[in-house]
Amino acid sequence: MEKKSKNTIILSIIICLLPIILGIIVYNKLPEQMPIHFTINDVPDNYAPKNFALFGIPVIMAIIQAICVISITKIKNLKNSEKPKIIKIMEWFIPIMTVAIYIIMIEVSLGSTVYVGKSVCLILGILFMIIGNYFPKMSYEVAKIVFHPIPKSEKTFRRMTKIMGYGFILIGIVLLIMIIWV
Repeated sequence: MEKKSKNTIILSIIICLLPIILGIIVYNKLPEQMPIHFTINDVPDNYAPKNFALFGIPVIMAIIQAICVISITKIKNLKNSEKPKIIKIMEWFIPIMTVAIYIIMIEVSLGSTVYVGKSVCLILGILFMIIGNYFPKMSYEVAKIVFHPIPKSEKTFRRMTKIMGYGFILIGIVLLIMIIWV
């Protein structure tokens, strides 16, 4: 495994675990049962014991992150410089979502009014727009390694990535609009 890939794994796992510090700081202020899932109306509908919510969830997310990044690195067998930017973005999706969700979980447990649905729509809307921007910029040579089945021709691949790019950007815009209307 390449040094940059090892650094990505280590740094992204640290970021997944970093929110635990916040949990330790506010530990005594939190209830014994913490919300870990919310309805579409931002009402908690599933709870977990405080220790699991504060320590277990980040550890589980760090393990999932490690498995995902190692899988991407081994399966694709690409050097860091050859990775499409989409894959580099996806390597950081779990750590970003872990930090955001952890902060939301803590804030709701402390009694703050947090618009969970709007927060998730914001993060996903931005992510979809970024991915949509990078789809058409992927090279055909890398796509032959990354995509299965392999696109039949470069012309087909260009048309496919252009449509996917516009689709992802459109979904991102819809998610951002939902923040205003919902």
